[in-house]
Amino acid sequence: MKASTVSTRHLAQRRRLLLGAAACLWRPALAAPAWPQRPVRLIVPTPAGGPSDVVARLVGQGLAGAWGQSVVVENRPGAAGALAAQAVLSAVPDGHTLLWVQASMAGLPMVQKQSPYRSLAEFTPVARMLHFGYALFASTALPVRTVPELQAWARQHPGQLNYATGTLGEFMVGVHVLSALGVQAERVPYKGGAQLMPDLMSGQVQLNCGPILSGLQHVRAGKLRALAVMLPQRSPLLPDVPTAAELGVPSADLPTWNAVVAPPGLPRELAARLAADLSAAVASPAVRDTLEQQGASAAGGTPAQLAQAIDSATDAWRSFVRTHDIAAE
Repeated sequence: MKASTVSTRHLAQRRRLLLGAAACLWRPALAAPAWPQRPVRLIVPTPAGGPSDVVARLVGQGLAGAWGQSVVVENRPGAAGALAAQAVLSAVPDGHTLLWVQASMAGLPMVQKQSPYRSLAEFTPVARMLHFGYALFASTALPVRTVPELQAWARQHPGQLNYATGTLGEFMVGVHVLSALGVQAERVPYKGGAQLMPDLMSGQVQLNCGPILSGLQHVRAGKLRALAVMLPQRSPLLPDVPTAAELGVPSADLPTWNAVVAPPGLPRELAARLAADLSAAVASPAVRDTLEQQGASAAGGTPAQLAQAIDSATDAWRSFVRTHDIAAE
């Protein structure tokens, strides 16, 4: 047999082997599984019925139609979001487990010694969902109808005033507003807005700085009073209620957004797709209009934009803890 023939056969054999190897490398990409393959779990760090839970379920309904899979909202309240965060930190990063986060969870490692994460940036950012407008609510059992009356009552009854918080965000806003007004009050923490509202209406607690969404219906029903709104201008939902700025409360960087993040290690391409789908869901007329009617505004955006927002919220919490000398518990 001639050497040239042997060489030709050898080259042909090598070519077949290379083509076979290339086919093996290419085959998994062609056979990549579709997503989602099963229901998607959306872990919410507050109890059912609270502002974040209500919006998360509304968004989930829209996503279920787009994905062809149900979105199961799981409420894991407690420890200021630590329980929900822990459940997602240990989940497989395949897009089937997501965490609904509040901006205040960026401050968790600074106020909680047993925080499951050192930084909220450990999660894979997906997209911001909304911004909550906040209001200072007062129980009707408290004999005040305006902020000046609240200030006078607090001076006349030292040590007798308290305020409820359902999230760390409400803690931050409450401390900022009450400190600026010179009102001293004892904090009473709750697992969420759905738990504190009945106690606020009954007078067991007296004040709350929380999302307008959580107390608006009770104000309209005469079961609560709104003393101020933490917005750049008066809310059309509460046109007779002054802004905090009108009452002398200085503006501050108080992050009040909600967002969706995923476990660490989620592929970048899947994070981008999730962000696009979530942004479309929150921008839909059904969700956007409902948010506006409740004093919130839709957001949306990219993973990179959420990463920047997390960094900003972390800085805001670091400054807040330092300014008010808040010790971790």
